[in-house]
Amino acid sequence: MPYKPLSSACTHLPTRQRGLVLFFALLALAVMSIASVALIRSVDTNALLSGNMVFRQTASATSNVALEGVTENISKKVSLVNSINHYPQLGYYATCSQFDTQPNALICDGNRLTTMTWDNSNSSLVPSQTDGNDEIRNGVDRQGNEIRYVVERMCNYSNAEVNSGSAKLDVSRCLMASASGCNDGSYNDVNMSKIKDCPDKSSSPLYRLTLRIAGPKNTLTFMQSFISN
Repeated sequence: MPYKPLSSACTHLPTRQRGLVLFFALLALAVMSIASVALIRSVDTNALLSGNMVFRQTASATSNVALEGVTENISKKVSLVNSINHYPQLGYYATCSQFDTQPNALICDGNRLTTMTWDNSNSSLVPSQTDGNDEIRNGVDRQGNEIRYVVERMCNYSNAEVNSGSAKLDVSRCLMASASGCNDGSYNDVNMSKIKDCPDKSSSPLYRLTLRIAGPKNTLTFMQSFISN
């Protein structure tokens, strides 16, 4: 049988790959990796927000207990007679401008309360609860929140007047507990640093109580309330 050579079509070598499929595979892998990272970050963010909401809720629940404890503590240790003096160790101040940007400005906005460093020199830890629940002990609640407070008498005296003993209760310079029937305790239109005169319907001024609750992961919560004795 005579030999027949193979046809030229069968002798061609396969064409060389140019890497196009590999390029698209790597591109798809990169897109999937970016999407995975974005999904993980989204889950982490949602978990962080949920955790912060839990911290805030626990701080709010504790603040009610702290408010009662501070009110009782101040009413026992700071009477109307000696309320004209500062007691930093109790977190008490006889003037409402103590934590203004300019303490002697007599505006009483307390804008430094959220920016200053709270420590034993200017505030006090919330007293321990004695009702058997031990919800707050040595200023720390059962969730690990440290709670400090500052109480300011809503009277527009300067520190110089307080230090000289002349910051006595004066209805023309203090917001009184029963001020609802007078000029609503607003500021004078001419001089924002002066509180409007108010008829002496009560012997008790108002006090501004500020709570600072420092929780886990550097979370901070501030709450304010007005009290009277």
